[in-house]
Amino acid sequence: MIEELLPAALQFRQKLTALRAGKPQAFEWYPYESLTNAGHLDRLLAGNYEAILGVPGASGILDIGCADGDLAFLLESLGYPVTAIDHPSTNHNGMLGIRTLRNLLGSSVEILEADIDSQFTLPPNRFRLAVFLGILYHLKNPFHALERLAKSCDYCVLSTRIARQFPDGAVMPPQHPMAYLLAPDELNADDSNYWIFNEAGLRRLISRTHWEVVEFFTGGDTSRSNPTSREHDERAFCLLRSRYGMANVKLGPGFHEPEDTGWRWVASSFSVRVDQPRETLTVKGFLPETVLQALGAVRLSVSVNGQNLAPIVLGEAGAWTLVRRLGGQGSAGTEVHFSTDKALPTSASDGRERALIIASVDFE
Repeated sequence: MIEELLPAALQFRQKLTALRAGKPQAFEWYPYESLTNAGHLDRLLAGNYEAILGVPGASGILDIGCADGDLAFLLESLGYPVTAIDHPSTNHNGMLGIRTLRNLLGSSVEILEADIDSQFTLPPNRFRLAVFLGILYHLKNPFHALERLAKSCDYCVLSTRIARQFPDGAVMPPQHPMAYLLAPDELNADDSNYWIFNEAGLRRLISRTHWEVVEFFTGGDTSRSNPTSREHDERAFCLLRSRYGMANVKLGPGFHEPEDTGWRWVASSFSVRVDQPRETLTVKGFLPETVLQALGAVRLSVSVNGQNLAPIVLGEAGAWTLVRRLGGQGSAGTEVHFSTDKALPTSASDGRERALIIASVDFE
């Protein structure tokens, strides 16, 4: 179980050290201590591990930028199916280390080669958790990578370097989302470093790529962090929950498959599930001009536990927001049911009944 992560990591480190020492290789092992990330993972998942990874055999984990696979093999030893991804051209030893350890351990970790800085693909199965530590600022295209992960993963543990000051010491305005683009030799003479965000910039990136922050903390120099300085290094550590296709809530019948940007068409009857008492429901959506022209104004009704809430009448094309007080209703398994008084019928070109577009559903 993930709750045993830290003591298991200490024992597993000794096992890996012995394996590496007992079988000299013609390549160089990854020189940094990967299992220190177990501490960050433990802190971010504290209080959330049971909800996220409570059933090991059913919770697939994606380890991105896996180095020699230490963390992937540790998580596998705790019962989780793990897929490890890296790119041979940027991996320290061309991925020979992780393949050698897999053989020595008799492991079943799936190893994939992918350049996540390009139009990469992931296995078709959905992952419960992506481990994405120390990779983001090495990417030319961090927006694409995070957005792609949001489509395949329920949660993500992310860490990246951030900064509060520019290289000349001027303060980055903390209220403004910003990123500093490094020159090839500005940080550790390593041309694989690209974008250093300030905290507001990182949070904006997270939001724009269909994630929401569950836990967030920073470490290192939290007062004078600088994009180019070794001494003034600050790291952000985040637990994120995907919102792509409304993955943040449990959808009932009536939702169609998500479109490319994550919104969904719904039928004239659709529902979401509530697992604990909530005070407020917020739904954001869009009434297309084509629906308005074909059907006229659309009435959207809402009920919870058979109790009707105030409906909303959508008489203009464009974005709309519905906010309703639930008064603490929402015991386990409760459904919030929605219905419209009209919808576009199925047709030869589209076999779906379509009433509205839903962009997000939130409970607070």
